[in-house]
Amino acid sequence: MTTPYPPENPWLRTASCWLFQRRRSLVCPDTPRLDGKVALVTGATGGIGAATARGLLARGATLVLPCRNHAKGQAFVVSLGEAPERVALVALSLDDLATAPPCAAAIGERLGDRRIDILVENAGVWPQQYATTAQGHEIAFGTNVLGHFALRRALLQAGLLADDARVVVLTGDIYALQDDCTPDYRWRGPPGGLNAYCRSKLGNLWIAGELQRRYPGLTVTCAHPGVVSSDLFGSSTGVTGWFKSQLMLDAAAGAQTSLYCATQQGLQKGGYYHNTRGQMRLRDSDPALRRERARALWETCEQLCG
Repeated sequence: MTTPYPPENPWLRTASCWLFQRRRSLVCPDTPRLDGKVALVTGATGGIGAATARGLLARGATLVLPCRNHAKGQAFVVSLGEAPERVALVALSLDDLATAPPCAAAIGERLGDRRIDILVENAGVWPQQYATTAQGHEIAFGTNVLGHFALRRALLQAGLLADDARVVVLTGDIYALQDDCTPDYRWRGPPGGLNAYCRSKLGNLWIAGELQRRYPGLTVTCAHPGVVSSDLFGSSTGVTGWFKSQLMLDAAAGAQTSLYCATQQGLQKGGYYHNTRGQMRLRDSDPALRRERARALWETCEQLCG
């Protein structure tokens, strides 16, 4: 179902994401089965990513899980209780472009002649203080946008992404608070971190749209998971914990939109799916639809990864 346009005011639009979401958030069906399919999920050792990985595994998929913390990754794999051949752990730091090609090579060795059928670009950071990646890019952009770009680029160059693969890019309606996304954004204090995160979520939408245009055989969708109680929002104890428990979704509920985009039939290529509004219609003036800026960002990412 395609919903009417969201509120035009970006602050009202962001606030409306909270309203009744715990009652209205979608639930992904358990079918179709994914036996024989290979799914890669970034950020799968916690939060929405872990719940997404569990959901794909339960539907029969084989998992490839890139992570930077090997011990944490191993603990998660053990918690899944599956045979090693169904879950592969590979090393990757999204904030270091140099790790993407070795990660793709390791995936290729593990998969042999199989390819990735489902790619879920889930990992993300909401920085509390200014920081940069190994290559000197602002950390939210460098991780949320550029890190995923480098991984996907390496997979494509190695022929590891199926021609008709599903690519699910997590974003958030909060992107509407910003109108640009660049690697050199400088900021200070919590408001700056919020702006950096919003800019990166806009960048995710731009790159997803450009990916769909450049690779029409893929099915690329963007997913707004809802406002989810995760590490992005700080502590889960005290007043903050109570606030999160009352207004936010848990990780399992937050993973439903990602699972929906990864598994369901009849999705619109290039579509934007919202946890309470379904497929989103966007106004022509929406910053997500600035195609020239999307093309320019793609070219910038290509240069930075090159």
